[in-house]
Amino acid sequence: MKKYFILLIALFLLNGCSGNLPIYKWDKSFDTVKIDGKEYSRDKLSYNGKTYRSEPEQDFNPNYYNKLDIGKKIGRVDGNFDIYQVKNDKNRVVLQGFMFPAIYFKLDSSS
Repeated sequence: MKKYFILLIALFLLNGCSGNLPIYKWDKSFDTVKIDGKEYSRDKLSYNGKTYRSEPEQDFNPNYYNKLDIGKKIGRVDGNFDIYQVKNDKNRVVLQGFMFPAIYFKLDSSS
């Protein structure tokens, strides 16, 4: 019984208070972009009138994105994916889940 109690507490601590976090809309593969003649799929996150677009550049320029620090959790999407702010870039957020690589999104200036 003690093991189950400890497991429940651990799950609660890992989940935190994410029930109160905003839910972003995640549009997967909503468009494509060509970079150096190669076509990349892009995703989109939307919440509260702001739109963030994924950055396929992170696939071929990982050194730049490794310098970005992931900050606090600011939202989530349906499924087990969370949205985090980027500490050293106020125009970027990160989508991340358990056993799922971080996907960086940049604020769309037209939104």
